[in-house]
Amino acid sequence: MKKLVNVKGYPGYARIKDTGVVLNINKDEIKAAKKRKAERILKEKELSELKNEVSDIKDMLKIIVEKLDGRNSN
Repeated sequence: MKKLVNVKGYPGYARIKDTGVVLNINKDEIKAAKKRKAERILKEKELSELKNEVSDIKDMLKIIVEKLDGRNSN
């Protein structure tokens, strides 16, 4: 198991003794960071879906305009 040593002057942080890697061990901060990440991923997904929908609408409008132009030129 990893041996953790508290980081002096930084409560909520610990250093892995063997590697020197500093970890955030504050459970509330970790939970909040995970929540922010999940919310960001959700917003990115929603934005991507909206972009796809707008693109689909634009394509449909182009088809409609082309068909209307074809009728008017006859």
